[in-house]
Amino acid sequence: MHASVLVVSVFGGLQRRFVASGVGRWYYQRERNEQVIIACLAGVIGVSVLWLAVWKPVSDWRAVEDNRYRNAQSTLDWMQANEAAARTAAAQQRSSGAGSRALLPTITSAAQLHGLTLNRVQPESNGAVSVMLKGQAFDALLTWLGQLQSEHEVVVQRIAVDAEEQPGYVNAQVRLQ
Repeated sequence: MHASVLVVSVFGGLQRRFVASGVGRWYYQRERNEQVIIACLAGVIGVSVLWLAVWKPVSDWRAVEDNRYRNAQSTLDWMQANEAAARTAAAQQRSSGAGSRALLPTITSAAQLHGLTLNRVQPESNGAVSVMLKGQAFDALLTWLGQLQSEHEVVVQRIAVDAEEQPGYVNAQVRLQ
């Protein structure tokens, strides 16, 4: 009972403030039919504002999060279903030695370290990689190949070097494995 008395007194105080305000005086000067229309319009506007400001954003957020959850669950299900095949493929690569090191990232990062520009990098079916370099410093090329061999155990299978017009610069085609 005490809570209902408190609610009535709060609403009574709000109504007295509304009647005393300029909007309240304007509202109560209207005819009864106009007051009903204005009250209905205020209710529609209030519900629209609540829907646009509260309900719609929460509903949209929930839909997005539900979609993210479903996508994550789908990915997890796929990963679990293909786990055995992935482990088998990884074991085969380890035993054959083809997958024991990532050759492309090793080649490109070492080239960047030595300031070389690789014009074409082409992986081959047997695990080798063909690289074409144009207009590169000969010393940098040799240093790069030496680092690949000594630090990363990359083997130079074939190399063709042609001189450039500018002294000390060459064009090269290298096959690495």
